[in-house]
Amino acid sequence: MLSGHVEGQTLKMFVHMTCAKSILDIGMFTGYSALAMAEALPADGHLVACEVDPYVANFAQDLFQGSRHGAKIQVKVGAALDTLRTLANAQHSFDLVFIDADKTEYVQYFQTLLDCNLLSPQGFICVDNTLLQGQVYLPPEERSANGQAIAHFNSVVANDSRVEQVLLPLRDGLTIIRRL
Repeated sequence: MLSGHVEGQTLKMFVHMTCAKSILDIGMFTGYSALAMAEALPADGHLVACEVDPYVANFAQDLFQGSRHGAKIQVKVGAALDTLRTLANAQHSFDLVFIDADKTEYVQYFQTLLDCNLLSPQGFICVDNTLLQGQVYLPPEERSANGQAIAHFNSVVANDSRVEQVLLPLRDGLTIIRRL
């Protein structure tokens, strides 16, 4: 359930490449990806990390306190969709969004980001697990619930005329999406 070193370093590179100053991490877990991205943020940059599990959020927060980049991270505990709506109501927008949370809600995260203008005009969305152990290539009846959800997500993104995307075969699949 961890992004892993290669993916963490890839996300860190994306932050550098895009000159992102504001990042949204949907599905923080232990905070590995959040901290990797925070390392690349400028001193005035910030990252909002969404985590549904209070225990895991506290664990990650303790790790953040041990890093000189941890102060750039603000943890929001609760259901990610609720957090997204709160951020949208406060008119936040993000240069880079990383989605790695409840697979059955990926479509809702994606649509909320675009529909509520949470993604800045030049922003990018990076989505983890978009190959999901190869399940997206299986016949639908052989997929798990998460495999079905990811296959559906991939189809929704591919057919959304507001965006373009590329799927990198990094680890379990990393899709990069930009608004047109």
